[in-house]
Amino acid sequence: MKRLSREHFVYALSRDEPPAYTLEDGETAVVETTDCHSGCVSREGRVLVARPGANPATGPIEVKGSLPGEALAVTIQAVKPAEWGFIAGGGAEEGESFTVIEMADGKAHYPWGLVLPLDPMIGVIGVAPEGEAVPTTTPSDWGGNLDTREIRAGSTIYVPVAVPGAMLALGDVHALQADAESCGTGIECSAEVTLTARRVPEPLWPCPLIVRDDQLILVASADTVDAAAWRAVEEMAGLISKLTGLSYVESRRLLSTAGDIRISQIVNPKKTCRAVIPRAALGEAWPSRLSFRP
Repeated sequence: MKRLSREHFVYALSRDEPPAYTLEDGETAVVETTDCHSGCVSREGRVLVARPGANPATGPIEVKGSLPGEALAVTIQAVKPAEWGFIAGGGAEEGESFTVIEMADGKAHYPWGLVLPLDPMIGVIGVAPEGEAVPTTTPSDWGGNLDTREIRAGSTIYVPVAVPGAMLALGDVHALQADAESCGTGIECSAEVTLTARRVPEPLWPCPLIVRDDQLILVASADTVDAAAWRAVEEMAGLISKLTGLSYVESRRLLSTAGDIRISQIVNPKKTCRAVIPRAALGEAWPSRLSFRP
């Protein structure tokens, strides 16, 4: 199995960035990632040097044969966080040290004695966009800084492809993050992500989609939380209509009674919400291409 080093990374998803690594369609690899502060925070919670950028994303990773107009499906098989991480933000004064979290045996050990189970997830994952580059601090329809909890082991994320090879990049792993990421960080850490990337010649929708535990999740971003939430509603209603043949109004009513709208994050340059519909609500309309297992 290939190991893709954290040595090669980007601070933006860009069609102009050449690939650092190459995977075959359907290949599995271990991807090393660096924390959101580019490794510039010590285990004692102090800044070692000024960080050169935020949210380094390992890559770009070319997926052979992937073409514009397709989707890229990335199945997350495992996310292994480092032995420690840190939490920043939350109104701390400039220059104040970070809260360092030691991690062992699948648990986060807070310095005031609290112990919580880890639930590692990927904050940044995406592909090169069609137009202008997307900073890795920002979410978009091509992925990016989605900060969505369901992007973790056992999930498959589907993102639209705009350039040959897709040019996947990922990073900003959180050992633990709650919905909204309300202080601006989760437990930030370096990590190893085991994933499988494959082509999907017939994409379902031009937004990031996640499949997890028999749920279909559509991720939408906009300038405000309200706009992101309503966009998630509208996009999911359109997708439900496409899958089931129901009218847009019927699809909205189905989502309103059988689905959820959840906040992913409220702290990035654009805000992110997600619409969730269970497989049972779609019945036989659940598309077989969403049933991929590595």
